[in-house]
Amino acid sequence: MDSALKRLLKHMAVFATIVGVLIVAALLSLKSYTHHNDVIAVPDVQTLTPEQAAVFLEKKGLRYKVVDSVYVKSKLKGSIIDQKPAAGSTVKKNRIVFLTINARASETVNLPDVRDFSQRQAVATLEGLEIRVAGIDYVPSEYRDLVMDVRYNGHSIKPGFNLNKGTSVTLVVGQGAGSVELVTPDLTGLDMAQAIDAVHAQSLNLGDVHYDVTPENADDAKRYKIYRQDPMAGLPTTMGKKVAVWMTTDETLIQTESDDAEGLFIE
Repeated sequence: MDSALKRLLKHMAVFATIVGVLIVAALLSLKSYTHHNDVIAVPDVQTLTPEQAAVFLEKKGLRYKVVDSVYVKSKLKGSIIDQKPAAGSTVKKNRIVFLTINARASETVNLPDVRDFSQRQAVATLEGLEIRVAGIDYVPSEYRDLVMDVRYNGHSIKPGFNLNKGTSVTLVVGQGAGSVELVTPDLTGLDMAQAIDAVHAQSLNLGDVHYDVTPENADDAKRYKIYRQDPMAGLPTTMGKKVAVWMTTDETLIQTESDDAEGLFIE
């Protein structure tokens, strides 16, 4: 091999070595710059206030931003009710955690004019705006099932009245000429919301509510179902009458009471 070829090969080897060193150095530099192995587990900051969450997030090298505010009655006002990324997710340092907080005051809505609506139409309209119809008062009127007024805390309120979402109101509905005999609906196995809908559909009201074990909170109460009622299902009643209910989470009790009631009618 002549000397010129040897020098060429030597230069190529040196060049390849230099290129290799530069590539390795670049990769190491990039890895360091992007914190390739520097990942952080996102802490759970739900139920905390943004100020409290900031302490935990900043210690982890994370940032935060409040991006939304909603109102959930069962949650603590001003607390965080959602976060993205979720708790336990692994992210890189300086990542932003987006927070949704529970508003300190509920959203409000203006009462629509439901006078001269049918009872069913008025209930659907109000509940679509998150205004609860807690009761119906029937008054003498030649127009049966027609809404005549809306009451809040016992007082008549006009269309446009500002209410918090979730507020309960009472509808004043015409009873019509003469007495109308109705049949008491079967509420067995229904939860509270379903029972209210069922009695209102029959122009009745929900009466006293009894629990076999007192619920711990509003969310816990949603698990309870009706196992007994008074008057019993199928008995005649009249508009506006109240149906008292007994509630439990014991499915066997619900079934037992239901079987007993069926036995009475079979006999």
